[in-house]
Amino acid sequence: MPLRRFSPGLKAQFAFGMVFLFVQPDASAADISAQQIGGVIIPQAFSQALQDGMSVPLYIHLAGSQGRQDDQRIGSAFIWLDDGQLRIRKIQLEESEDNASVSEQTRQQLMALANAPFNEALTIPLTDNAQLDLSLRQLLLQLVVKREALGTVLRSRSEDIGQSSVNTLSSNLSYNLGVYNNQLRNGGSNTSSYLSLNNVTALREHHVVLDGSLYGIGSGQQDCELYKAMYERDFAGHRFAGGMLDT
Repeated sequence: MPLRRFSPGLKAQFAFGMVFLFVQPDASAADISAQQIGGVIIPQAFSQALQDGMSVPLYIHLAGSQGRQDDQRIGSAFIWLDDGQLRIRKIQLEESEDNASVSEQTRQQLMALANAPFNEALTIPLTDNAQLDLSLRQLLLQLVVKREALGTVLRSRSEDIGQSSVNTLSSNLSYNLGVYNNQLRNGGSNTSSYLSLNNVTALREHHVVLDGSLYGIGSGQQDCELYKAMYERDFAGHRFAGGMLDT
């Protein structure tokens, strides 16, 4: 039976159909393997990790400041992907004397977050002066605040001094020794010397300070002076002192 020839127009239609059948499944697979959140394309593997949930660091950022070099870490946040919607499950604040503090209103808003959703801009407004901004590219969460949302950290003076680290008697003695000689025109000379002593004896928060000098050591004109004899005590971040001080 003779073979039927295809016309040139039919060949072109057949070839186009073959190309269409070959390309279309790949385009569909790309749509399934990645999704877009907040303008960021999320691969399937990362999307699965977000569905399981992950912890990201929480930084405080002053509104209007440039860059992140002055940001301070104040805690961490647990985020997760729920049916295509990013949410915050909870926030854990890290209390530290070196960290910036937020106002009580902002703190309560942070601690009350539970499964709160991010909007399309990956932001969660908290108050008029504070909001949360999530960066998926850098995997960090910023608490962007105005100065009105910052709190004041008050510390007792006793915390700066701290508790005594030595519970036994200790002492520190420093001295300065000098000797000089004078040559006179008539050929005579005289030699003199001095010794200055400073002693601090301590037992925990109790201190005894003695400061004095000896002059003319080894000569017939030996003399001594006591410049300081004081008792000092640290109490509740303050130091009380009493004794003799010669100016």
